[in-house]
Amino acid sequence: MKTRTGLLIAVIALALAVSPACKKDSTSPNGGESGLEFSGTITQSGAPLAGVTVYLSWGANHVATTTSDGKFSFKGLANGNYVVTPVRVNTSFLPSYVEVSSTRKDLSFSASTPASTGTVVGKIGIDFSAKNQDGNMVSLWGQHGKVVLVDFTADWCVPCREKAQTANAFYNQYKDKGFVYILIVIEGSPSNWASTYGLTFPVLDDDKGRTGQPIYNQWKTSGSIPLPHVLGRNLNIEFKKEGAPKEEYEAWIKKFLY
Repeated sequence: MKTRTGLLIAVIALALAVSPACKKDSTSPNGGESGLEFSGTITQSGAPLAGVTVYLSWGANHVATTTSDGKFSFKGLANGNYVVTPVRVNTSFLPSYVEVSSTRKDLSFSASTPASTGTVVGKIGIDFSAKNQDGNMVSLWGQHGKVVLVDFTADWCVPCREKAQTANAFYNQYKDKGFVYILIVIEGSPSNWASTYGLTFPVLDDDKGRTGQPIYNQWKTSGSIPLPHVLGRNLNIEFKKEGAPKEEYEAWIKKFLY
């Protein structure tokens, strides 16, 4: 009898010893409040700024909006790498985005209007409007909240034609995640480019179908194309390089996508 009692006590003690290992993993995507948390405040001239859309990308699909006190938060996230990007039309933010990988509750962004625009890395892209292959006007600033690839092409550019053969497959790979591809034709017909290569994203006319001066004249560097630009969700130019291979700009696109 004593032997059975001793055995029962031993079994109970063993169960109590191992039971903590059955606790829910706090690093799982559904870990709730026990996961990572990112929060912060957005201000303008020292005052809280409400109504700013804030995107969390790279490791998860989340969107928040600042409240009346300028605050935002993301909670219950799995361990991983994340990018926090505030977005508002004609508004610059300092910093333009923040990369985080562990809980932080001190993220602060300072907003200023009008936006500081340009065509170099670190600036919000200068707005432009031009007709697409269907004759409809498309503007850059109409893409706020999207991750945008802006590139240039021309009938005489052999590498551009080679690139166009796989461009729509590349676009389809990411379009449902908040990605927009804008191809600007500096010499040639957008409708011909679209039909020849099956392009379903905006192909814009930089010859006769735009407003203002040629877009390429504002955005070019040394005069070579292709000239891919990757713009984050607030349309900050994050990557720009003549003739860059797809692998280089694709890494930036994925970084800012959901």
